Amino acid sequence: MSVPDYMQCAEDHQTVLVVVQSVGIVPEDQFFKIYKRITSVSQVTIRDSQRLLYIRYRHHYLAENNEWGDFQTHRKVVGLVSITTCSSAKDWPQTAERFHGHKEVYSSTLYDSRLLVFGLQGEIAEQQRTDVAFYPSFEECSDVERRVEDFVESIFIVLESKRLDRATDKSGDKIPLLCVPFEKKDFVGLDTDSRHFKKRCQGRMRKHVGDLCLQAGMLQDALVHYHMAVELLRGVNDFLWLGAALEGLCSASVIFHYPGGTAGKMAARKPSISHPADAGKRHRPGRHTTLTDYRQKRGLP
Repeated sequence: MSVPDYMQCAEDHQTVLVVVQSVGIVPEDQFFKIYKRITSVSQVTIRDSQRLLYIRYRHHYLAENNEWGDFQTHRKVVGLVSITTCSSAKDWPQTAERFHGHKEVYSSTLYDSRLLVFGLQGEIAEQQRTDVAFYPSFEECSDVERRVEDFVESIFIVLESKRLDRATDKSGDKIPLLCVPFEKKDFVGLDTDSRHFKKRCQGRMRKHVGDLCLQAGMLQDALVHYHMAVELLRGVNDFLWLGAALEGLCSASVIFHYPGGTAGKMAARKPSISHPADAGKRHRPGRHTTLTDYRQKRGLP
């Protein structure tokens, strides 16, 4: 990671990452008012499958971190919600252009995006669009949460299609070698037809599919793929990806054994309850209490 997040926990591995940012001039207090409503949709039950999709929100995220998305899928931005103001129809083309420019920043990993426009009324605002929602003002926007839920379901559809596509054993197809950013130059000129290279590709892809299964709410499948990845990667001494596969396996096991969460009863996940969205402000009450007890028992400061 370009910027490590030391506050991550096991449950973060099963989330999809959505960035919420302003486009153009948006009053800070109004932005965070809408941001708070968006982040209240922290988990959505997918209607057809009855699976839960967990969402992790950020209002600031470095685009360089997306380069690590193949290594750990929960670290890549798959959703973008842009918030903007637009007062007249003549300003709309420029606003739309800014939104498209915003999407380009995360285009390599983005599954879907939405633009919430406040202040624009008239013919343009009356047009029915999937990716844009128009509101007369920041006070008149009663269906923000519903639109976010629809947006999350569209992300799930793409996630599920990627999971099914990559989990299917296609005999004869060449499996691509997934890499972290600094590895790409190390594999130039290698024999891509060797048994060792093919096993490396298979192991990394199994680990990747395990990540997708975990995000898509298929815990048992994730455990199976992680186990397969560990065996394959251990056999070819691919230690970096072996470590990532073991981390995924541990996270899936923790989620299985502690379905209420690992941060104590107060932090257990409940439908429609938002968790703090900024990494620097997140905390795990159970973890901190344990550390305090440990220090007190041993007379440490």
